[in-house]
Amino acid sequence: MESISEIIDKVSDESASHSGDISRVIQKKLGDILSNLTSSCNEITSAMISSSDGLAWASYLNDGLDQHRFAAMSSALLALSDNLITETNNGKTKNVILESSEGNVFVMHAGNNLLLTVFTKAGANLGMPLAHAKKASEEIDELSINIV
Repeated sequence: MESISEIIDKVSDESASHSGDISRVIQKKLGDILSNLTSSCNEITSAMISSSDGLAWASYLNDGLDQHRFAAMSSALLALSDNLITETNNGKTKNVILESSEGNVFVMHAGNNLLLTVFTKAGANLGMPLAHAKKASEEIDELSINIV
């Protein structure tokens, strides 16, 4: 049986091989959304947009973070969360929040087939980053209606 890390590696390799599939115009628009998101809230350190099947579409990540690897992990995390919520008949997943001693990560749907992953500083009050991320996810959803 493959380990989770091996599966993530395979999916991230697949993501990297498809990175040229998205038009430069769409990548620019998505990049602008991420740039606005990270500059509008100083609690947000990085962000990325990926497809629900784990392909990286756009990223504004700190050095050393692999967009393809995080796209795969974000997809898996949100898919698992969606299944958990569905099984418990608790509606639809809004977002998944992971808190750590060094910062926070949250993942949310940004339309039907795209995800927004946001990284925040340690100890961040999550209200503002979540509000800004929700606005960005709505912008991504509006854009994705025309491209997905």
